[in-house]
This record gives sequence, structure tokens and C-alpha cells, in this order.
Amino acid sequence: MPGANPLPKQGDVFFDNQRPDRSLRISRHPDAGVVVLSIWNGGVCQGTFQLPCDHVDLFVEALRHGPPPAAVTQPGPEVFRTGEYNTQPTIA
Repeated sequence: MPGANPLPKQGDVFFDNQRPDRSLRISRHPDAGVVVLSIWNGGVCQGTFQLPCDHVDLFVEALRHGPPPAAVTQPGPEVFRTGEYNTQPTIA
């Protein structure tokens, strides 16, 4: 069984702010048309997500919006609204 690639050949590694043994690895695979996001604990990959290259700009824009506003102190329907999400994949 082949071993996991310890670091992406084309990509970046970001370390968790509170747990330095945990990291997010981003590896680019232009030949496959995807960017792979993976969560690592120590040297073990815990899961991956293949983001189509044509969705990278949308993903980056979502990250640029920053953290959501502070939670509402009074319970109400707005407390449960964290954003508008399209749960269906976009078909081009």
C-alpha cells in the first residue's frame, strides 16, 4: 500500500492556531482540475475534500467575508440564520 505524501508537491500547509500538530493542507492538481483540502492530525490524514478549480474563487471570497457577526443575545429566528447556503452543487 503506498504511503501518503507528507507534504503537497504544489500547495501550502497551514497549522492550527491551538493545536500545532493539526494542519490544513492545500494541494493543487491542475491536471485533475481540483484543489484538495485535507485535515491532518500529526502525520495522519483525517479527511479530504476535492474542490473543483472553477469554484476556488467562490471559496476564497467566502473566506474573505471573515467571521460572522456576534451572536444575537436575545433568542429569535435570526439566531439560527448563519448565512444563505446553496447545498446543491453548481452545474456549469
